[in-house]
Amino acid sequence: MHNARLNQKGVTIIELLAVIVLLTIVLTLAFSAYKFGVNAYQRANEQSELQDNVRIASHVTTEKLRFASDVTLLASCPSTYAAGFSYICVNANGRSVEQYIYNGSSAHNTVVMVAENLSSPVTYGIEFNKVNNYRLSYTIKGHKNSRNFEVKSQVSLLNMELKKQAIIIGGTTAFKAIAYKVTP
Repeated sequence: MHNARLNQKGVTIIELLAVIVLLTIVLTLAFSAYKFGVNAYQRANEQSELQDNVRIASHVTTEKLRFASDVTLLASCPSTYAAGFSYICVNANGRSVEQYIYNGSSAHNTVVMVAENLSSPVTYGIEFNKVNNYRLSYTIKGHKNSRNFEVKSQVSLLNMELKKQAIIIGGTTAFKAIAYKVTP
């Protein structure tokens, strides 16, 4: 009987503990790699969304200003809007880029170029500068969490060059808004 016990096959408790420890290490590494991948995807998605929003604002700004016939750089978005002019600026809390379009009857309609995201807020900034009488440069910046993105661009104001009309500067500080007129 004594020999029968020595020939029994089985797993000792030490071998079982070693397997559990190795399995725990492998699963921990696999979960860490999975979590890293998910976080990288979320970061890339946030950065892509931020870039898209800033580029949309840049595209619309260029499109609206290219054929402007009267342009005035402003230090900030005005509280009242002049008849005949449309405006581009960042709203008061910095969460959206907006355009105030003159509708032809002494009123302005607000068009949000880049909307506010309430779940994960983005802060926008815009700055305009006069390059010469017929060329305007602008920078649109977006900031979300620790991510930043900015677009710098220049626009040739074709109608202003054609009419030999210069960009008007309203103030001496950084220009955070623009008033413009588009005449057919």
